[in-house]
Amino acid sequence: MGWMPGVGLTFDDSGFVDDSGYIDDGVIGVPPGMDDGGFMDPTGMDGMASGFSAVFGLVLVLGIVGAVFGLVIRARKYRILSDAGIDPLTVDAQIAAKVLRSDALAPAASEPAVATPPAAPTPAAPTIEQRLIELDGLRARGIISDEEHREARAAVLKG
Repeated sequence: MGWMPGVGLTFDDSGFVDDSGYIDDGVIGVPPGMDDGGFMDPTGMDGMASGFSAVFGLVLVLGIVGAVFGLVIRARKYRILSDAGIDPLTVDAQIAAKVLRSDALAPAASEPAVATPPAAPTPAAPTIEQRLIELDGLRARGIISDEEHREARAAVLKG
C-alpha cells in the first residue's frame, strides 16, 4: 500500500516503521515529504528553490545596478553638453549640420585656382555670305566702284 502512517518505531509483518510515522511495506508509493494529495512539501526541494532564489536575486540586483549606471551616465552627458552650449536633445543633428558645412566634405581641387580676368568676347568672323552682302551694300551706296567690287568679291571667294 506504500507509505502509511505508523504507530511507533517497530518492525512488524507489514514493514518497517521509521521516525516520521510512516510504514515501509516494500511497495513503491508516495515517498516521504509528499502528502496524499500529491503536493510537495516545501522542505522537500529546499536546495533547488534556494538556488533559483539566489539566481533571480542576482539578476534583479544586476538589472537595477545597470539601470542606475545608465541614468548616471545620461545625466553626466546632458550636463557636459549643456555646459558646452549644445542642446543635448538635438546634438546628433547639430553635429551632422557642422560636418556637412565643413571643408572636409568640399571637393578637392586638383590645382590651385588662379584668378584671371574675364576675357572680352571676340567677335565671330563673318561668313563668306555676310562679306559678299556687305560688299554689295557698299557698291549700292556708291562707296566702292564696280571694279573694286569685282576685285573684293574675287578675294572673298578665294578665301
